[in-house]
Amino acid sequence: MNKHIAVINTPKYNPDKYFERFASQIRENKATKKTPIVLINTDYPNGLPSSLVNLGVHLVEGHGNHESDFKLANLAEAEHILVLAKDEFELDSDSLTFDLCYRMKEHGLAYRTIVECVEDENRDRLKRIGVKSVIRPIRSYPEILVRAMESPGAEVLIEDMFTRAGDHFLRFPLWLEGDHWRDVVTAMISANIGTPLAYVSKEGKVCNHPAGEEKVYGQSIIMLVRTDSIPTEAKVTEAFRSYHSHQLSA
Repeated sequence: MNKHIAVINTPKYNPDKYFERFASQIRENKATKKTPIVLINTDYPNGLPSSLVNLGVHLVEGHGNHESDFKLANLAEAEHILVLAKDEFELDSDSLTFDLCYRMKEHGLAYRTIVECVEDENRDRLKRIGVKSVIRPIRSYPEILVRAMESPGAEVLIEDMFTRAGDHFLRFPLWLEGDHWRDVVTAMISANIGTPLAYVSKEGKVCNHPAGEEKVYGQSIIMLVRTDSIPTEAKVTEAFRSYHSHQLSA
C-alpha cells in the first residue's frame, strides 16, 4: 500500500459516523476516488463496519507510535498522515499528539502530517517540529481535514470562520434590483469594507458565491469582514450607492 491516506487515532464520540463523512468527502474528489484510506487505532477489535469497508477504508491495529505500526501501515509511503486528537476536550491529548508528531519528524514525515491540537498554546511547539498543518479538532466537520489535504491553507480560512478573532461573516441589509454581482463585490472591496460572498434573495434564500455577471435581486448581502473593522449598515449602503453613481456618471 502506497500513496494512501493514513489516519491515526479515533474520535472519542461517534467515530463510525465521523469516518463515514471523512471517507465520503475524499471519494467525491476524482483524484482521490480510489485512494486507500488506512485507520490506525485499537478501537475496532471486531473489525471495521461494512459502511467503512464499502468506502475503501482499511484498518491497522496499532497506536501509531511504535515501529511496528509504521511498518504495518507503511507510513513511509503515505501521501498524507492525519493525527487526530484522542479526546478533543482533554488537554493531555496534545502530549500524545506531540509524541506521535516527533516520531514523524524522526522518520522525515512531518511535512506530510496534518495534526489536531486542543490547546492553542501548543500550536507553536507542533509547528516547530515541521508538521504540514495544525488545526483545532472540529468533529462536526471532518471536511476541514479533507480541505487541508486537497488545498493546503484552505483549512486556515475555514477554521478562522469558527472564531471571533480575525475575520467572520456578517449580514448587512442591501436592496438589490437586478444589479450585477460583480458590481456589488467591487463596491465593497473598493470601499475597503469587506468581501461579499453571498446574498439573501427577496424570498429569504441564501445564494452563495454567485457568478460575477449574474443579476441579483436581494434584500441583504453576507460579507467577510475584519473583526477589528466592522462597517455600519449605513456605510455599506453608502458604499454601494457611491459606486453605482460613479458607474452611471462614467
